Amino acid sequence: MKQQRNRESKLPSLKRNTMSTHLNNTTTTPGDVSAQTTNVQQNIAQNQEPLTYVVEDDKANNFLCKMTLEDVGISNIRTFLRADAALADLKQMADRNENFPSLILLDINMPSMDGWGFLSEFRNFPAETKANTTIYLFSTSEHPRDMEKAKMFPEVLDFLAKPLSEDVANSLKEKYFSLPNP
Repeated sequence: MKQQRNRESKLPSLKRNTMSTHLNNTTTTPGDVSAQTTNVQQNIAQNQEPLTYVVEDDKANNFLCKMTLEDVGISNIRTFLRADAALADLKQMADRNENFPSLILLDINMPSMDGWGFLSEFRNFPAETKANTTIYLFSTSEHPRDMEKAKMFPEVLDFLAKPLSEDVANSLKEKYFSLPNP
C-alpha cells in the first residue's frame, strides 16, 4: 500500500482566488514535515532560497504567478510552459544529486503531457530525492473527478485557484520558506 502524507493546508479559505479542497484522506509520517523543514532551513543557512517550480502552459498565467511569488519575496523560481520540460530539469537535478524544489505549482490541463502525466512520472524518482517536495495543483475549477484523482497522489497537498493571489503566495511563503517580508 502506498504511504501517504497529510500536511494540513493553512492557506486562506476559498474566496475568488483560492480553492480550499484539501485532500483529507492521507496520513502523516513523522519525518515528512520535519524533513522538509530541515531542508528549507539548510538552504536558508547556506543563503540559498528554496526552489519553486511553476509548471503552467498558459504564458500569461505563468508570468503572473512568477510575478506574484516575487512580489512576496520568493525569488528562486523556475518556470516551465510544458510538464515534460520540468521533468527533464528534475531528471538533470537528480543526476547531479541536487535538491529538488521545495514547492511545485502544477497546472492540471496542459497539452502534450498534463499534470497527471507529470505526477505519474514524478513517482519514478527515488523517495529520498523527492521527499521534501510539496505539490499544489493549479486549476480553474473544482471538478470532483480531479479532486478524487488527486487523492491517488500523496505528493499533492491541495488545489490552488488561478490566478495565484498575493494572499495565497504569502501563505505559501510562510508555510514553506520562512523568509522575511521584502
